[in-house]
Amino acid sequence: MEKKLSSGFSSQVSLVKCSDYDLALLKQKIYLALELIGGVNKFIQKGMKVLIKPNIMMPKKYGFPANTHPLFLKAVIQIFKESGAQITVGESSAGSQAGVTFTKKALKISGTEEVAETEGVKLVNFDFDQVCLTEIKNPHVHSIPIAKTVFEADLVVSLPKLKTHTFANIITGAIKNIYGVIPGQIKAEYHRLAPRPEQFFTIIRDLFGVVRPGLTIFDAIEGMEGDGPSAGEARQIGYIIASEDAVAADAVATELINVPSMKVLTTRLCAEAGLGKGKMEEITVLGEDLEKSVIKNFKLPTTTVYNPYLYRLILTLTKTEPFINQKKCTLCKVCLDSCPMRAIALSDKTLLINRSQCIRCFCCSETCPHQAIKPRRKNFLGNVLSKIILSRW
Repeated sequence: MEKKLSSGFSSQVSLVKCSDYDLALLKQKIYLALELIGGVNKFIQKGMKVLIKPNIMMPKKYGFPANTHPLFLKAVIQIFKESGAQITVGESSAGSQAGVTFTKKALKISGTEEVAETEGVKLVNFDFDQVCLTEIKNPHVHSIPIAKTVFEADLVVSLPKLKTHTFANIITGAIKNIYGVIPGQIKAEYHRLAPRPEQFFTIIRDLFGVVRPGLTIFDAIEGMEGDGPSAGEARQIGYIIASEDAVAADAVATELINVPSMKVLTTRLCAEAGLGKGKMEEITVLGEDLEKSVIKNFKLPTTTVYNPYLYRLILTLTKTEPFINQKKCTLCKVCLDSCPMRAIALSDKTLLINRSQCIRCFCCSETCPHQAIKPRRKNFLGNVLSKIILSRW
């Protein structure tokens, strides 16, 4: 359950270079990343029940930069097995089609299912798991269904992917990865119940307060820049980040791509709630020199707004909206199923967005398997004005 860190505690985060997904190299570098923060045995003991939560958001083939790489997962599993852990891998992906969630398909196509089978570990599709309805103190949502498997584990290990996110948060990392312990399409429904970023991300914060990973290992070897978490472009980053403090891990990941850590809403909210360290002066980075490792030309989302309270104002001024590229659209209707406001409809063999109903959560862009929906700014003068406003924040 929720545990707060003492104010005098300094979180340790390891930052280790890793150039590619060669299995032997991955194991060597992950071992090093863990050794820097206390070693494998600090976290894993023989017989311990360990739940590994990768980030498998879409049914995309091996190596899609929005998903945790299957060889990264395989390396972590092998390391934990050597310490005698009883391992389960669990996930609930984003999106659905004709009322059927994507998770089963995503686990298979991404290579996650094959890794679990070859390594002899249990794989749980959270969409079909029993749930524990867990109360949280949040004005928008009073209880959250969480996969029962989560509470049966002695240790939850998060394997997030370093990638951007169009919905006001700039990146999605270790904190947001925990959202996948909620089964099925109820995840999209929370966007309707809490449509503003400063509302929605309090739900993420409160969920994280219930399900805090005891260890985070970032797959930041290849990530996604631009309009992620699924419609961006692949970007070689070349690092592994590890910490027992997921908030601090997110902070370092954010600083690595040249974004101030506390400008990311999930990091700030969780840090302010005492769920981890978000300020760099409270974090010790071990391994590589973070300042020398910063990627200064990392492309951020079109929707990037550092102040969440200005998010809707800026998007309104610039007329930043999800745009459907009809040439790429295959009429699969995933966006229609995934929209919490039911703002997308089929008209004369064309999918159209009702702008008056759209809350600009960009769930449609996030779940589109063909990258046919992306944010687009239509107002040049508003774009200039937004930059002036943002420069003051």
